[in-house]
Amino acid sequence: MRTEIKVLRFRYARGMTLIEVLIAAIVIAVGLLGVAAMQVTALQGSSNANFRARSIDLASTLTDRIRANLTALNTYATTDPNGCDNPPNPVCAMVPDGSDTAASDCTPDQMAVYDVWDVSCKVENEYPPGSILTITCPGGCPALQQMTIDISWPTPELVNDVPVMQTVSTQIVPGAPISTPGGGA
Repeated sequence: MRTEIKVLRFRYARGMTLIEVLIAAIVIAVGLLGVAAMQVTALQGSSNANFRARSIDLASTLTDRIRANLTALNTYATTDPNGCDNPPNPVCAMVPDGSDTAASDCTPDQMAVYDVWDVSCKVENEYPPGSILTITCPGGCPALQQMTIDISWPTPELVNDVPVMQTVSTQIVPGAPISTPGGGA
């Protein structure tokens, strides 16, 4: 009687069938596709975060340049950068090695044209194609009037076959005193 039980036990314990193996392979493949999709999403999010951080830095740089050159506020909003291949003449950069025209030899309007050209070229060269810098202000940019700096770039996400644009928008009031956090009045 013991031998019959032993034979029955081995008869049902032969291993997995081909169907079980195929189902396991399909489950693993679906799981790996999910992991790959999450990786792509993470890479896109990382890229977008990088563009956002660089945009904040560029907008801050341009904000500092505008605050240092208050006499040319209208020029900042009306300047067309003309592409990176056409630098403004003269190139009015504050470069200590003297390779460019010294800032003291330039008018405030020439400095403003250079500042907009410099930042817009960084946007054009370091961002995806279709990225733009815009500077706007209502009423012709008088002092103590709000000015908006927008840096926009297309994302891989599409809506109606059009890339979704991400924008970092910075609003400043040139000429207004800057309050520092924790500073006493």
